Amino acid sequence: MAKTAGRYISAGDLEKYSYCPLSWWLSRDHDPDREDLAKGVEEHNRLGKVLWNIDSGEKAAAQSEKLVFWYAIIATLIAVTGLEMLPLGAPVEISHILGAVALIWLLAATFYLYKATRATVHSVAIVYERIVLIFAIVAVIIAVNAVAWLYTDERMAQVLEAVAIFWLMAASFFLYRSLAVTGTVKSLRDEFRVKGKIEYIDMGDSRVYRSERHMLTGKPDYVIKLDDRVIPVEEKKGRTPQGPLFSHILQLSAYCLLVEESTGKAPPYGLLKYPEHEHQIEYNEDLKKILLQKLDEMREAERKGEAHRNHDRPGKCRFCSRKDVCPEKLA
Repeated sequence: MAKTAGRYISAGDLEKYSYCPLSWWLSRDHDPDREDLAKGVEEHNRLGKVLWNIDSGEKAAAQSEKLVFWYAIIATLIAVTGLEMLPLGAPVEISHILGAVALIWLLAATFYLYKATRATVHSVAIVYERIVLIFAIVAVIIAVNAVAWLYTDERMAQVLEAVAIFWLMAASFFLYRSLAVTGTVKSLRDEFRVKGKIEYIDMGDSRVYRSERHMLTGKPDYVIKLDDRVIPVEEKKGRTPQGPLFSHILQLSAYCLLVEESTGKAPPYGLLKYPEHEHQIEYNEDLKKILLQKLDEMREAERKGEAHRNHDRPGKCRFCSRKDVCPEKLA
């Protein structure tokens, strides 16, 4: 399909047009109530900050977990080097020390196993399971090698053991930090019903998705990744309707199209979230066809220089933010 002629149309304008073409037309010259607009912006910014806290918290936890891993490795190497220098006469004493080191690794493996069971994303769980396997193997190797060694330098051995203890303390700190951050992030995820890995947040200077092919732009509230699927999410505040509104479905479908053109792979669905319910809106060819038809209608209205009310519902007019200037209002 050739590039569509005309200006870019935003997903937000598409939502307005789908609600009522005349309301969309009037919105170009008449802003909604500034107090309501400010409240909406405040809610949107709050959501963006929460999502940023979740994303940054998970990155901090992941960094701490990496440090736990490497600190444990370095501490073990230092400890084993120190054991080789200790002038201990009884092999059983060495076995006890190495057994304690093996126990530390087994405890670390248990921690990562716990993280794997708590992971909501399948790919993340797999990563933790691999770490568990590595830690368990190391623990077994240490336990198997709990035998007597030859020792030559007691003072150096004591220094190395002290260093090893310091590194293990540092590992414990990062382990604690990871658990604390993970708990906070989990609470935020549960409160705001956020799933998957956050790939994008509409906040500040975040990029605008663009479709050159369809002259469409948009910034979804956020985008998540579930396994290998990239899913746009749109949050709607205020009252929760009995079912997803058509205008909101069309807006979300626009984000699905933008994600499809950005990633080269169509999302199977988008998430439409209201305060009390959320809906998986399937993104298929039928919905895409309706979306493109609406874009064509909007461009035709711009060409003609006019748009008209498309409904006979007084209640819809009653809640419209542009009813005071609307020449076709029903209420």
